[in-house]
Amino acid sequence: MRRCLPAAVSTAAAALLLTGCTGADAPERADAPERADAPTPTGPSASRQPALAVPRAAEVLLPETSGTAGEQLPRFTPPEEAYTLYADCTGTSTVTIVDRSAGGGRHPVRCDGVTTVGVVHTPRETQHLAIQVTKGPAAWRLTVVSGVQGR
Repeated sequence: MRRCLPAAVSTAAAALLLTGCTGADAPERADAPERADAPTPTGPSASRQPALAVPRAAEVLLPETSGTAGEQLPRFTPPEEAYTLYADCTGTSTVTIVDRSAGGGRHPVRCDGVTTVGVVHTPRETQHLAIQVTKGPAAWRLTVVSGVQGR
């Protein structure tokens, strides 16, 4: 069964379309070893859980990262004017992806174990994202890939 929960949020620099999807529509898992040239996260810990379901051929801009508290994510610069993020969380908390750039927005991630897929349209400039966790415990994970990926 497929479940989609659309919500649109736009800011001056980016528009983020969030959808949580389950079922056969999910892209193939990227279980291949991480690329040697992929950036290394500096803040949150790299995830040791099974990988988020991202397309195999996707160019990874931010390797899968996870945590249980709010964190500033490593900066990245998309080579295109769009990137796709995949995030999920479990727990009773409220988890929000925060765009820390001027005029940036706030984008909620549902803590129900369903992967949230967000497409962000933005100029090709350094992105400053953070995870905010409030109102209880949560375990979250997130990865960012280049361009508009299938949802």
